[in-house]
Amino acid sequence: DVATAKSTRWQRSRIAWYGGETEIVDWTTGTALWYSTGTPPLRIRWVLVRDPNGERRTVAYFSTDMHQSAPTIITDFVKRWSHEVTFEDARAQLGLETQRQWSDKAIERTTPALFGLFSIVVLMAYAFYPHGQLPLSQAAWYPKSHATFHDL
Repeated sequence: DVATAKSTRWQRSRIAWYGGETEIVDWTTGTALWYSTGTPPLRIRWVLVRDPNGERRTVAYFSTDMHQSAPTIITDFVKRWSHEVTFEDARAQLGLETQRQWSDKAIERTTPALFGLFSIVVLMAYAFYPHGQLPLSQAAWYPKSHATFHDL
């Protein structure tokens, strides 16, 4: 196991991290072949990332771009997180991927329309509350300090 082997050579870097922060991580990298039934093997670069303080679990990232450096692979994955949150919010708040279209063309029209409407609502909220002081809907069992799409 590469992650626990004493012979593994770890490097330490400061990486752009979630929330606009930077984080010091240990990483090691290598190449491998990714096998999948019915397709030819695919060359990948893998990167193992561990927390030098041991507070977070060790994770693996993969890239098919063999020229990409390990720190770039890590930061590219971190940058994806905001996209993942956007899609999760769109599923929860707008019903993305739950529409019942009968044609590919309808699907191709509906998803961009939902994202467009989402953007318009957010821009309107910023126009009405330029300093970010949106009124928050509160519940006794769920206190919150930041506005959600529901509040808009």
